[in-house]
Amino acid sequence: MNPTRSFIGHVVRRPDPGRTSFRRGRVLAVALGALVVAAGCRTPITAEPSTTVRVSGAEVAGRAGLAPGVDILWESDAEQAADFQAVKASGATWVTLDVDWNSIQGDGPSSFRWDRAMDRAVSNARAHGLSIIGVSAYSPPWARRANCPAGNSHCLPANAADFGRFMAAAAARYGTQSANGWFRGSITHWQIWNEPNHQEFAQPKPNLDDYTALLKSAYRNVKLADPQAVVITGGTAPAPDAADGTDYQPETWLRGIYARGAGGSFDAVGHHPYSFPVNPLDAHSWNAFTQTQTLHDVMVANGDGAKKVWGTEMGAATGTATGTLTEAQQSQWVRDYYLGWNTTFRSFTGPLVWMQLRNSGTNPAAKWENLGLQYRDRTAKPGYSVFQDVMRNGVS
Repeated sequence: MNPTRSFIGHVVRRPDPGRTSFRRGRVLAVALGALVVAAGCRTPITAEPSTTVRVSGAEVAGRAGLAPGVDILWESDAEQAADFQAVKASGATWVTLDVDWNSIQGDGPSSFRWDRAMDRAVSNARAHGLSIIGVSAYSPPWARRANCPAGNSHCLPANAADFGRFMAAAAARYGTQSANGWFRGSITHWQIWNEPNHQEFAQPKPNLDDYTALLKSAYRNVKLADPQAVVITGGTAPAPDAADGTDYQPETWLRGIYARGAGGSFDAVGHHPYSFPVNPLDAHSWNAFTQTQTLHDVMVANGDGAKKVWGTEMGAATGTATGTLTEAQQSQWVRDYYLGWNTTFRSFTGPLVWMQLRNSGTNPAAKWENLGLQYRDRTAKPGYSVFQDVMRNGVS
């Protein structure tokens, strides 16, 4: 959901606002209209947890993350330290960081500018004791395919091997075999692309063949550099199946990459279980939180039942825009997300990451600027305290 900066030479371009806005309202409105019919034709899936199960705070916190958003890469030292400290103080043990191929190799295929932003962010996250999920994505100009819209880094590369070589270098720098003692073991979990089933992040539109090739190349190269690394498929957006191929439902997408032989090229499945416009515990086939179960059913059917679904991004916006929540509702959703994830879905899931720490903007009428558990000025919303309580005392 977060914007990434693009690099042309050494010039930093401000983030694409689309990465913050992520037309989730459009996606879910279509999903409600297009998929609600299917809901009546399928076996109901329940996300309602057992009221007799108690999960400790330590267990929940060990499976919980809080995302600071892409802007943390470019913040001042003081701002970045404050954000990582707030993530640590929340009780979360995981954090997502964008590993922005576009910035790191923006100067060309032989250039690796880890110093632009990545080294500092990784170092600071590690200093705060946080486990990192590296969300690796976004093509530099030299790697983009010919039909990529001008200036857009959200296209899959023309050559999957180029991304594979980048991932090998990233895993060699930050993985368990790194020659740099400080960075060694700092990133051992890699998500391969962001929302590849959704047009906004797979321009000009998603392509199962191209993504499967990308995933296979990334997996092979990451494992060569760091055999202990965990490779996660690109977190799927809560999208419907679009007739024009601009969106794929997460289940359709996962079945598609399995059909193309991707089963041996990932260790976990990434998913973004946003539940808008309903509470996560309201079980509907079109609710992306409910679809966590559906995705694991697909994995079981393909012999991958022992692998987990990782919820690498989810959240709920406050503010005044249509479809936002009150602060009290956001607080309840914090509790309900982690309740369902750690009870009903516990046996087949990995960490669940709330997006995001603090608002990305200050306009209450701009829905996707208000996902934070804090306001932009770091004043806490009630949801931040509830998050802390869940991490400390658990759920039942």
